[in-house]
Amino acid sequence: MSRILHGRDADIRDHPYQVALITANGNDKKIICGGALVKPTIVFTAAHCTHIQDDTLRPNLSVLVGANSLKDPKGVHHKIHKVVKHPKFTYEVFDNDFSAVFLKKPVVYNDRVQPIEISEEDHGSGVKGVVSGWGLTEFGKPSETLRSLKLELEDWDKCQDYFPKPLHPTITRNHICVKPDEKTTTYGDSGGPLVVNGKLVGLVSFGRMVDQKRKATVFTRVKNFLDIVRNDVEEF
Repeated sequence: MSRILHGRDADIRDHPYQVALITANGNDKKIICGGALVKPTIVFTAAHCTHIQDDTLRPNLSVLVGANSLKDPKGVHHKIHKVVKHPKFTYEVFDNDFSAVFLKKPVVYNDRVQPIEISEEDHGSGVKGVVSGWGLTEFGKPSETLRSLKLELEDWDKCQDYFPKPLHPTITRNHICVKPDEKTTTYGDSGGPLVVNGKLVGLVSFGRMVDQKRKATVFTRVKNFLDIVRNDVEEF
């Protein structure tokens, strides 16, 4: 799963669409991924966050909304009704890395919990986006509080250069790339939102270090996957 490296502390009120995917082992809970709230009962995240390699649903998953941290008393935990994973996602190729998580009960909107609109645009090189999450920091431990940073998008046709074959996935039109940078995402940030001009464009999927300091990160292009949600939600 792809940490906010060299980011800054953030406030959930500035990213009220940000949610956390939680796993529980008894009373021990931890954040494993991020996600984006798009409807009162729908969260978008990465398929590799919701399913393990034998294609089964990760056990004991729940969704935390409105929280700056796992221990934030204002955060609200939601049980999951079902998960719709893209049927063509596989860990071998890492294309179609998309899941829609349906909550049992709708969230309550407030200044800490709001849905995000989905962008229908394709953005070119140099456009700035914002990503947020609770993944590992540059100090090697998961962040206890929400962090965010700005990233610069890369031209799609340059992205494959950062993932040379045959050892790396093929970059498809379902992917969005950002320019390699020391400031980036990594383990624990997967499924988290990439936002441009206040709209959701991507979800953290995978990445690799291209040199000793810089990492190239790839995001799932959200607008390509709306049809599989519309099959379940008529009003979507």
